[in-house]
Amino acid sequence: MNTLTTGITTALGALAALSNLLAILLGRPNAEGTSRAIPWLQRSTSLMLALAAWAFYLLSAMPTPLAAFSLAIAIGMSVSFVADLIMAEIIRMPNRVIGGIVVFAVAHLAYIAATLLLARALGRIPLFAMLACAAACVLGGAVYWRAAVDSPNAPAPLRWGSLGYLVALGVMTGLAWGLAITWPTLWPLALGALLFFISDAILGNQIFRRNNWRGVGDVVWLTYIIGQAGIVWANAAAMGMLV
Repeated sequence: MNTLTTGITTALGALAALSNLLAILLGRPNAEGTSRAIPWLQRSTSLMLALAAWAFYLLSAMPTPLAAFSLAIAIGMSVSFVADLIMAEIIRMPNRVIGGIVVFAVAHLAYIAATLLLARALGRIPLFAMLACAAACVLGGAVYWRAAVDSPNAPAPLRWGSLGYLVALGVMTGLAWGLAITWPTLWPLALGALLFFISDAILGNQIFRRNNWRGVGDVVWLTYIIGQAGIVWANAAAMGMLV
């Protein structure tokens, strides 16, 4: 990875970290007490990570065997930014939760494609490890959904949409862990996917079970954005494997 890529992505990562910190320090608790962050400043950090993902692709990965993997990560992060705007109701939809589920699911499909493309670029798809980890994560997600998310009071599209979403998220997380077990250098990808999983698990419990404990919104966001950063910076880990 060249110096220009390192400089730009490091600057964007540092700016995202600082912006998240300032969003919390300078914000005030909302009426429910679930968050104190400044919403627009917080959401801007998702855009910064999308820009970092495109910098990795355009400035370093494009002429390498990792081009397709890096492009899929950039697309996934960009789609996630759009989903963040939907969940924040900056982009208006008839139902923000359904809209967020659908758009985030597209992002997870991009990340699933990225893990498969990365395995191919590295010369071997560790099928057993990836399938075993994916099965474990999907099973865990389904059990969690039944115990802590599912609500008979929710409309059927939301109930089954949330289950389908957790399945997609479980597949993405499991495939990432299958890669990291095979190639430990890829731990940022696995850790990032796991944090994303944890964030959405907490969010599902908050939305469907109305479990609005103090600071839950900030916990959801921070685990999410740190997870996304891990996925984006998996570019650097993967490129280091080509040296």
